[in-house]
Amino acid sequence: MKILLVQPAPYENGRIGLETALWMSEPAALTALAAMVEGEHEVRIVDMRVEPADVLPRVLAEYRPHVLGVTAMTTDAYQAQAVALCAKSILGDAVFTILGGHHPTLMPGDHDQPYIDAVCIGEGEETFQEVVAHLAAGRARDEMAGIAGLRIRVGQEVRTTPARSQARELDSFPAPARHLVAHYAHEYFFAAANGIASIQTSRGCAFDCNFCAIWEFYERKVRFLSARAIVDRMEAATERFIMFLDDNFLTHRQRLEELVDEIERRGVRKYWMIQGRTDFIVKNADLMQRLRDAGLMMVLSGYESNEDDTLAALQKDNSKANNLEAAHILRELGILSMGIFMVHPDWEERQFDQLYETINQMRITMPMVVIHMPLPGTQAWREHGDELLTRDARFFDLLHAVTPTRLTRRRFYEKYAEWNGATMKSTRGSLTPAFLLKRPALMLRLALGYRKLEKKSKKLRRAIGDPENFLRDEYEIVGRDLETPTPAELVA
Repeated sequence: MKILLVQPAPYENGRIGLETALWMSEPAALTALAAMVEGEHEVRIVDMRVEPADVLPRVLAEYRPHVLGVTAMTTDAYQAQAVALCAKSILGDAVFTILGGHHPTLMPGDHDQPYIDAVCIGEGEETFQEVVAHLAAGRARDEMAGIAGLRIRVGQEVRTTPARSQARELDSFPAPARHLVAHYAHEYFFAAANGIASIQTSRGCAFDCNFCAIWEFYERKVRFLSARAIVDRMEAATERFIMFLDDNFLTHRQRLEELVDEIERRGVRKYWMIQGRTDFIVKNADLMQRLRDAGLMMVLSGYESNEDDTLAALQKDNSKANNLEAAHILRELGILSMGIFMVHPDWEERQFDQLYETINQMRITMPMVVIHMPLPGTQAWREHGDELLTRDARFFDLLHAVTPTRLTRRRFYEKYAEWNGATMKSTRGSLTPAFLLKRPALMLRLALGYRKLEKKSKKLRRAIGDPENFLRDEYEIVGRDLETPTPAELVA
């Protein structure tokens, strides 16, 4: 059978978001799926984040796949649906369309469309493999009740099969079929690191922050790839830079020590980037030095807030003191830091200014400020869903206020739009000559990609630095100013 896997574009033409401007990793979910079926079937991957819009219909018409698989986060949910609609429009029932990923798993009902034959709920490798085997055997599409982890369309009816177990050891999965996206390798980057490989070394998170759905997606379970398998994949990557995709790489000290031991034993020399919590950094400063010596170059952390009370309300189980100390430790070790902070819709003006002041105090290399929102599938969504001004998936990009704001919406966006300029002191305070000289070889390599980063970040800064862009989105997408109640809302 012919299989086409598609990574949709995250935004419609003309819109810009954090993804594709500051980073873009390879479609690891699709290379993982491909590895499960490639031996018996022909597989292609199309990454629409970097392809012209007309590529998809041309590939569909020429390749004529029997199965189309699409992955989706929340912000590209509609784009993913558009891919399936395009396939059905060109190939009709000759193609079986299936969507999977974060948003389809947490909000499967959002994808009950006549042009989507099935939705994969949960981890997709085994489910997708069984669906392909079922179709390849010539069995009817309405006979998939025995395949776990599906929401399947049968005529006008939608049925959900039993949940798929998430107990399989990660080492037992085949290595992702990264060769299928090798022609895109030069397109994948993180900040100034151009040409990055992507490796996932764990799944799940042991924490239950109420604004995040990762722990819910993975049913409160955490599984790890062995040190041997991780370094196998590091060695197989031709890229000098690697992005570890784990939602929380910094967990289980023993596993990280084993990883460093394996990297050192095999003499692997790569630069790599991770996501990890600040409290782990503070408790394990000695290990962070070993990780740096083994190639760790950047840590992305969710600092979230400058107030302990807010961190507690978010169920973050962390403190401002840890955030400050972690930023200091990373600076001393010569590890680049990227910190994510949240502004809140109920803030007054002074709270924006206090946050920006704290960020500058921390001297984080790349601070990023987003807007707190109840994301689909999270505890916050369930508790505050009745406060939402819109459920349009395109607004859940961490750049828009989807609940009422204390300030007027114009003033809220004006204060939010200040963050990039207001926190430049943080970046300059981090990238001192003394810091740069700690790792001259790395900084030289990054300098080669700085021009490309600067071009992209200028475009992003122009977009998020203009409050009119946020207000324009509300008019163009929702069709009205979200601050003005509709007649029905006034009656209510």
